[in-house]
Amino acid sequence: MNYMRKSAFSSSTCLRGAAFAVALLGFTGATAAQAQDGPGPDSVAAECVDADNNGSCDPVEPASIVVTGSRIKRDTFNSASPITVLTHDDTTVAGFDSSGQVLQGTAVTAGARQIDSTFAGFLTDGGAGANTLSLRSLGPARTLILLNGRRLAPSGTSGSVLSGDLNVLPNAMVDRIEILRDGASSIYGSDAIAGVVNVVTDRKFSGLMFDGGVSIPTVGEGTTRRLAIIGGFNTDRLNISGSLEIYDRANLSFRAHDYLACQTLYTRANPDSPFGSGDFNDPRTGKSKCYPTGPTGVSGVTVNTIGTSPRAGAAGGPGNAAIGTFNRFRYNPAAGGSVPGWEGVNGGGSNALGNRDTVNGKFFDRSLISPTTNYNAYLQGSYDLNMLGGAELYADALFTRRNSSQRQFFQAIIDYAQGSPLIPVELQFSNIGPNDQLIGNVGVRLFSSRNYTSSQRVEYTRFGGGLRGSLPFSDWTYDFYAGHSYNYGEYELQQPITSRLRQSQNVILSGGNYVCVDTSNGCVAAPLLTGAVVNGDIPQAYLDFIAAPVQGRTKFFETTFSAQFAGSLFELQGGKIGVALGAEHRRQRIDDQPPIEQQTGQLYNYSTSGITQGKDSVTEFFGELELPLLRDVPFVRELTVNGSTRYTDYASYGSGWTYKFGGVYSPFKALAFRGTYGTSFRAPGLSEQFRSPTAGFLSSTTDPCYQYGNGSPTSTLYINCLADGVPINFALGGVGDPLSQSVRVLTTGGSQTGLAAETSKNWTIGTVIQPNLPGRGVLEFSADYFNIEVNNGVALFGGSNILQSCYNDPGFRSGTNGGELCQFVTRDASTSANPYRPTVVNGFINISDSKVRGLDFNLRFTMPIGSGQFRINAGATRYLEQSSRITSSDPLDDDNGEIYQPKWTGTMDVSYEQGAVRMYYGLNWVGKMDSNAALGLDPATSIYLFDTPDYFTHNVSLSVKVGDFRLTAGVKNLLDQEPPQISAFVLNRLGNSPQYSGYDFVGRTLFVNFTAKVF
Repeated sequence: MNYMRKSAFSSSTCLRGAAFAVALLGFTGATAAQAQDGPGPDSVAAECVDADNNGSCDPVEPASIVVTGSRIKRDTFNSASPITVLTHDDTTVAGFDSSGQVLQGTAVTAGARQIDSTFAGFLTDGGAGANTLSLRSLGPARTLILLNGRRLAPSGTSGSVLSGDLNVLPNAMVDRIEILRDGASSIYGSDAIAGVVNVVTDRKFSGLMFDGGVSIPTVGEGTTRRLAIIGGFNTDRLNISGSLEIYDRANLSFRAHDYLACQTLYTRANPDSPFGSGDFNDPRTGKSKCYPTGPTGVSGVTVNTIGTSPRAGAAGGPGNAAIGTFNRFRYNPAAGGSVPGWEGVNGGGSNALGNRDTVNGKFFDRSLISPTTNYNAYLQGSYDLNMLGGAELYADALFTRRNSSQRQFFQAIIDYAQGSPLIPVELQFSNIGPNDQLIGNVGVRLFSSRNYTSSQRVEYTRFGGGLRGSLPFSDWTYDFYAGHSYNYGEYELQQPITSRLRQSQNVILSGGNYVCVDTSNGCVAAPLLTGAVVNGDIPQAYLDFIAAPVQGRTKFFETTFSAQFAGSLFELQGGKIGVALGAEHRRQRIDDQPPIEQQTGQLYNYSTSGITQGKDSVTEFFGELELPLLRDVPFVRELTVNGSTRYTDYASYGSGWTYKFGGVYSPFKALAFRGTYGTSFRAPGLSEQFRSPTAGFLSSTTDPCYQYGNGSPTSTLYINCLADGVPINFALGGVGDPLSQSVRVLTTGGSQTGLAAETSKNWTIGTVIQPNLPGRGVLEFSADYFNIEVNNGVALFGGSNILQSCYNDPGFRSGTNGGELCQFVTRDASTSANPYRPTVVNGFINISDSKVRGLDFNLRFTMPIGSGQFRINAGATRYLEQSSRITSSDPLDDDNGEIYQPKWTGTMDVSYEQGAVRMYYGLNWVGKMDSNAALGLDPATSIYLFDTPDYFTHNVSLSVKVGDFRLTAGVKNLLDQEPPQISAFVLNRLGNSPQYSGYDFVGRTLFVNFTAKVF
């Protein structure tokens, strides 16, 4: 990204009096040095820029600007709301490769967990490969992203497209990024609950420039390359500019890092023992057991084993009784007993799970960081008509293509039918039972492993334009706009297809080899069940046949029409009253067509999903008023108040009002106070309203009636399960014991259940201090308290929660304290494979509440040293509360300080710029986190470790400019700091480390960035 161009908003060697001098900025460090966080009564004055590149200060009178969070033009950057501004040259020197990386950095997110490229293999909004932004830990759907003041439509794949994908943002043309850190629905409408991000492009670029760079992790994988061409042409009436760029990030696998090589329980036997001594040991090696097959640790699944019906007299493997009864076996040609060549690996020993294979070398080929190639084309322009009040036609267009993929590890479960000739003689005894996806009984179930790749191609197109100019009275202006966004995504899955599994199992012997009876589709016969196959050596031709790629597609449309008028009324003592009025109409439509095999339930042991289709529209009217009450009178250097309101009418849920008011008070030059209070809302997204039922499965033990016969006959649970017709011996050696027994969950949209909009209250109060320093030094400090409350949050209650609330309610199906959720639970005793298995409908409903409180601190100090400029930017966020609850009857559960939600985060950058040379040091900090108390553990006695220490990374770089060429070279994560480690069972992990975006999973990275202006 090119961050070297100067603009009316960029920093320079002469910073005193700069237009952003008051916007005391949030910390930069590893993320970026920022211009400042507003307001400050002295922020405006003339900007100081080094226009002739001689190190001197050349004042330039500022033009009227519109600050993010307001629609009123002003000649200052004063704002009642805290605003952060990121400039290009500062983020380039910090080593960022894209706008998305900048926005997901700690300086912007304040430690909130982000969906980034480490979520390969997880189901996330926007589909695999999407990168989103969440401010204040409230989720990406509650953060509004704008491009040049216009909202960024949702993008991605699957039926859960909900928010903007940061991959679509242009990089080379970005001039600055403005972040508003409080609610603003009265200004921008839905989604502006946690904050607003406005990405602003350089509209005045002239000439031709090349911009590029490369980042190389020292582990030897995951190299990032980017190259862009930026061009622009300006005359008195015409401005046109654009960019073409390509961004390519190579795959970074688990194999790259030693600390990912062995995922363990990560426990200790007692507080005085070394970490890891409480883990299971593999009886064959005596070393700690690796369990990479589950995201949190031991999940009960295995690889390199087979499942059979119980067999007595079999030889056990290490850690098991010599002779016993087993239903899990591992290949061992030396094993004897009743199943020669196979050793039992369950039961009869004290380390029943530890003796199973849980790791296969293929696991480490999976993607740690998803490989991505982004193509981006951006064009913008304006033309002065010299008529209609200085009318100007303007337009811009954006086209992006994302090609992303994820290489994943899969526990290949293949069922061999009872009596199949592919089963060796010694295993022909096995008869597990029926399976509802195959014909007949299962003889042997194979737990093997394989790699597969899912991929996505997402094309995002956005174009729009309008007419703006001056009205024939006073200083009033108008702006009419129309725009359209279109997302088209294709996604491929590689999962075994049930019909092909059946086809490949139906074999005959021909010419000494087994071949398919039905040879259509290029059928490849299933392999003989040998030890090599069990250990993962499955013929690739067979895997390609049974798991042929299947494709789905996603379309998302958004059309916007808006009109705005702004100007001033009569003058008060402090200045003219500012007014903005306007209206907006938006339409959205989603059409997601999953692979037909997924729609029909043909993907073996994989979720089913139907077609998601729906549309919505909204019409809004808004107004804003700013009153500069007093200026330069005794005890009042400035007193300005601002208010805004918006009326919204959605076709889906109805209408409502939002409002916001705030003010700035400065008693004297060095001190200012600011504050806001307002309401915001979020309309349910189309995927939340219209998502077609998607089937997934939970463990059978999630069912409250699982083995309920062991409980007290007088308990509420016992009585309710019995009343629902569930046999007392359910899952107790009677009914409900087939191997595939599990809880079926149908996740669906909420349009039929009266889904309403979320509402929120948001208020901030803060101060800005700017003491006079001797000489030319500048010191600025700001502190802001924020408080955000979200009510009627749109959420999924969850299959497990629905079951527990239903069956533990004394009123049961007629109850009101959770029993009302029983309407979403059914049982079907007619299915032979899964009798009495519950099916849960898990729809989006308005149930949750969230609350986030905290303090933002920002410090900026600049001082001339010699002929250069020394600068420190620092900022930190202290969360006081990060709480939520599922229903209004639940107490608020405060997760503040727990893993994923640190109390403290911060960044700092230190730089010295002299002439054409700039030296930079950055620090990124994530505070310590501790989940022990939340899990009911005492760290002094528990064998588990659920706390992490303070985490620091350091960045350095050197930037040199020679003529029109600038070269920046540096190192990110200089000390190669690895993420901390925690125990298993609770939180998703990468290796033993929490899957938390505030940690660096790439490691030490060398980077070089350049810009070369041709003319």
